[in-house]
Amino acid sequence: MSVHVVSRAAGFDLVATLALALVASIPAYADEPAPPVSVQATIAPATATIGTRVRYELTVSAPAGLSIVVAQPAEKIGDLDIVDFGTDEPVKTADGRVVFHRWWQVVAWTAGPHVVASPRVQYRGPGDELADVPGQDVTLTVESLLTRTPDATDVRELKPPEAIPIDWRPYWWIGGTLAALALLAFAVHRLLARRRRAPAAAPRLAPDVVARAALEALRARRLAERGAFKDLYSALSDIVRRYLEDRFQVRAPEMTTEEFLAATARDGRLAPPHRRLLGEFLVESDLVKFARHVPTVADSERAFHAARRFVDETSVREAA
Repeated sequence: MSVHVVSRAAGFDLVATLALALVASIPAYADEPAPPVSVQATIAPATATIGTRVRYELTVSAPAGLSIVVAQPAEKIGDLDIVDFGTDEPVKTADGRVVFHRWWQVVAWTAGPHVVASPRVQYRGPGDELADVPGQDVTLTVESLLTRTPDATDVRELKPPEAIPIDWRPYWWIGGTLAALALLAFAVHRLLARRRRAPAAAPRLAPDVVARAALEALRARRLAERGAFKDLYSALSDIVRRYLEDRFQVRAPEMTTEEFLAATARDGRLAPPHRRLLGEFLVESDLVKFARHVPTVADSERAFHAARRFVDETSVREAA
């Protein structure tokens, strides 16, 4: 008898121990404070057909002074396509909380139930880290039109796609542009052909002919009689240098007298008498041009004849 009593007492102690252990293992959810921010999700209508727009709305309620961060899906919420979205102005309630609504217009393209999980919502107080707010799932039931109206008589088989008519306007523009370019090319060709058939330009005068004409024109100006010796010698020097350039292909106008005489002495383009005559003429011209020498009328006449003699003796006809 004593054994039986002891056994029951031992059994009672075991049950009590298990009960205490079970109570100790239950999380103390009742002691944890509820999140200060609440999220409520709705979808209307809750039942729709394929391709019909429905409004999915998220209502967030939070105490004033908290920062709320709501994730913004880019293209989809769950498997629903987003076609529009927006946020309503926040409203402050009588108990000091702030409530705002964010909404999305969404479309489903497959029949059946669609469970939509709310986008992530977080909050943060001054100086705190971001904390998550438990979300809320809603279900959208999408029905097929054929399921909703199985005996519909206006549902027909799909017709094959119609051929897209060809827009010929770009081809007309391209053809017109090519035709205009062809006409332009033809006109340019005709113009060039006419120019090729035009009479050849008059042959270029020989350098000595040009130089003699320039000397005669200079004599007609009668600069020596007016005492303009510097202008006379400068013009004489220019005529002779231009003649040298055309006759002997040497850049005489760009060379000094010493450089030109040295160049003609090296390549033998001028005979020694002509080089000596040219040297005396150019040196005297330089003296007059740079105001180192005041010639007489006789000096200027001698310089003029020296220039004419140099042109005559070195001309192409004389050289030939």
